[in-house]
Amino acid sequence: MNRNGVIGVTLLGLVIGLAVGYSMSIAVPFQSPAQKPSISLSSHSVKAGEQYTATLTGFPANTEIDGWTVNQNVSVCFAAGTTDANGKLVVSANAPQTVGSLPLVACDKSETIWAATYLTVT
Repeated sequence: MNRNGVIGVTLLGLVIGLAVGYSMSIAVPFQSPAQKPSISLSSHSVKAGEQYTATLTGFPANTEIDGWTVNQNVSVCFAAGTTDANGKLVVSANAPQTVGSLPLVACDKSETIWAATYLTVT
């Protein structure tokens, strides 16, 4: 192949590569990494028995979420609710009578996606 043929094939490959790359950017738009699940509290410190609100975010949309009470001798799992289309769930509860820094834990039903925080009960 002569020099003009090599340049022509190289330019053709470049044009095809640019076209494929541009097409892929339209067909498969950039997606940011999944948001890390988290729990935010209306107040990080409450009195025993006082109501507080926990907002869970970053979970997949329409996912059943379990909560865990781990401030007792035996941990107990309970159905907390289902996330909305944005992966958000708002739950209100009364603080336990146990005083101290207590973990609050939430996970999906398959127990593969977890979030945790601490609540201080005074």
